[in-house]
Amino acid sequence: MCTECTLAFFLSPVKSGIVALSFTIAIAALVMLRRLKTADTKKRLTLLYIHVFAFAFPFLFFAFFRGCQQYFSGCSQAKAIVTMIGLTALIATIIAAAVAPVIFAKRHSRKSLPLRGSYWDKFTKRHAETLVIKQPKLYALNTAAPVAFSFSLLTPRIFLSAGLFDILGRKEIEAIVLHELAHIRNKASFFKLSAHVARLLSPFAALANFMGGITLNAEEESADLYAATTQGTYKYLDSAKSKMAAYNSERSSA
Repeated sequence: MCTECTLAFFLSPVKSGIVALSFTIAIAALVMLRRLKTADTKKRLTLLYIHVFAFAFPFLFFAFFRGCQQYFSGCSQAKAIVTMIGLTALIATIIAAAVAPVIFAKRHSRKSLPLRGSYWDKFTKRHAETLVIKQPKLYALNTAAPVAFSFSLLTPRIFLSAGLFDILGRKEIEAIVLHELAHIRNKASFFKLSAHVARLLSPFAALANFMGGITLNAEEESADLYAATTQGTYKYLDSAKSKMAAYNSERSSA
């Protein structure tokens, strides 16, 4: 890389100002994301993508602007800025909306067995119709740890580990499924997956640890409320959580 070119880039008041402004916007979006813990998923996703976009833009802007000036004639600063805004937005959208969901779905589906035609499949279908959402595909995840999670991009999916069936009763598993259906309705997994992608792309996001700080509050309470309201009690949900916590505690102390 041309050292003189790099110095010239950052010594330019306009270019260095654009870089500083972009990083400032990235940090401001992350701070707002941390504070707006009760905001709906759409607002949180908007702030999340603003953060990733603003953080990635200076690097792409620098690479494109230097390459553009080196290999093409008549490459103006304005042209570089406009082009890179569009390119950065395109790259961020492809990663968040296409690449990451496909990788995530394939990775877990390979380790799972579909539960088509089972009691749980019919239970999921019945309550998905009540929520007016697309019926999720149900999978049994091949792991002894009692875990459950959902994935609402493309075709909705709910994963229930084999260990979950070992330690929970039917009503408790129903509570877990209802909880995950509520997440799918609220598109919570979209935010969680996007947050995971953001953590990989941005050290600011990793340091902020906003995957736990934001999504596990209002969103979890909302999903709990739906499950308890549908069953008429928090009894089974609380019991399921207690058993899962006890298992994890026992494993960590072993």
